[in-house]
Amino acid sequence: MIMDVPLIYLKGKKAYTRRLGTLKPMGSAIKIAKRLKERLGTELVHIVDLDALKGKKTNYDVYDHLTFTMYVQVEVQPDPKLIKPLLDIDARVVIELPAKKLDLKQFEDKKRLIVGKITPRFRGSLDEVYDVYLDGESPSKLQELLRKKKRVFVNRDQNKKSDKVFGRIGPPEL
Repeated sequence: MIMDVPLIYLKGKKAYTRRLGTLKPMGSAIKIAKRLKERLGTELVHIVDLDALKGKKTNYDVYDHLTFTMYVQVEVQPDPKLIKPLLDIDARVVIELPAKKLDLKQFEDKKRLIVGKITPRFRGSLDEVYDVYLDGESPSKLQELLRKKKRVFVNRDQNKKSDKVFGRIGPPEL
């Protein structure tokens, strides 16, 4: 069974969804997560932390609450100061690859919580990540990842022909 993974954006502790390139407010991130769990049975939510992508930990107390409700995977800047606190609370961390200035080996003991975000053109190593988020349409790259025994997340509206992906990421349908 393919997991449906809601995608929300966080900024200043508030949740947003993106429609046609514009952020639309949804409300409190904690309340939205609880609603996703209750209404849809959501087990995992994908969060793009707009503050953490700028190097700020504004939303980190929110993740402490969310990890008691469900699994979260958070996109952040490839900076150990942002990654380690999330791993310490068992949040999954999404890092855009290649992360040139970051040695992912330092997180070897938490490798199962590291998700590598790649585009179809990515040619580097995926040895240091457990799961992969393929951000873009590419049946050939998807097959390559599946041959490497990676659990693969894709965007909900891409790679639709494959029933072998682990999860499809997209806006929540509340």
